[in-house]
Amino acid sequence: MISINQNIIINILESNAPDINKIIEKAKRSVINFREKSDKTGGRNKQRIPILLSPENIEYLDLLIDKFEDIVKSNPIKINKYKEQFDNIISGLEMSRNHKIFKNELINRMGYSSLRNDFYANYFRKTEIKACVYCNSQLAVTVKTIKGIKSAKYQVDHFLPKSEYPCFSISFFNLLPVCGPCNGKKSANSVDFNVYSEDSLDLKESPFKFKLDKKSIISYRINGIKEKLKIEFIDSKKKGFNESFDIEGIYATQKDLAEELVLKSIIYNRSYLESLKKSFNKLYPNKIPMAERLLVGNYTREKDIHRRPMSKFTQDIAKQLKII
Repeated sequence: MISINQNIIINILESNAPDINKIIEKAKRSVINFREKSDKTGGRNKQRIPILLSPENIEYLDLLIDKFEDIVKSNPIKINKYKEQFDNIISGLEMSRNHKIFKNELINRMGYSSLRNDFYANYFRKTEIKACVYCNSQLAVTVKTIKGIKSAKYQVDHFLPKSEYPCFSISFFNLLPVCGPCNGKKSANSVDFNVYSEDSLDLKESPFKFKLDKKSIISYRINGIKEKLKIEFIDSKKKGFNESFDIEGIYATQKDLAEELVLKSIIYNRSYLESLKKSFNKLYPNKIPMAERLLVGNYTREKDIHRRPMSKFTQDIAKQLKII
């Protein structure tokens, strides 16, 4: 619900260059083999079945092979430029409708599935992104069964869907940690939001905001009935998040959390928070923001909302109530 500083990803790619380069080399070699001998696994005996590549398929592969490393590491702006080039060969819609065999085998050759089950777990852990980048209400984790063993893995969404753009199936800036419901709701649809950005305006403030209806707060203070609290979701730039992910429906279930924040605003005052800060300053001078986190029960800076579910909602309401 706020853009992620793309330098975080760039730094991870640079600090893990040897491993990243091995992944790229292996995937590129596999795609080259696909270009030279086009076939796929099939049949009961898992025999190799020839695939007839169209001239467009071959041109698509040639562009991908020529720019392979740059495509995998491209930032969002460069990805959009490459998107235009691939669209001129095979559009995303045409790819999903008329080139399914080619698309599926290309994704297989690029190794997305094996990376999802192994490499991406450590990669996303290093980003410290734990909450769904779309709804921020759940962990971006799902449980997968691999060789009979259940294991918690990051749930990954492709900003440009791999069903339409298999060329970006392992591009780091095209991969987003999301929760299962949002991944299912988005599917192959596009979302008007710069998830990764270097724009200071994107990184400073989210276009989305939660608030409690003022009349409902007054009503709660009088009768103490949490059902009277009315949660509002504001999409200031009309990006259609509520329509895409039913944000209002999700957060309408969180009135107990809103109630806790209202009660904290009644019980605690600014002098109490200042005393917490002073205590922390003596004991842990580098952890002063922790005082506010302890008070509201979540991260309180916008840049940290991806670290824990419900942090955007918590900090917006806490600011409205003047707890922080």
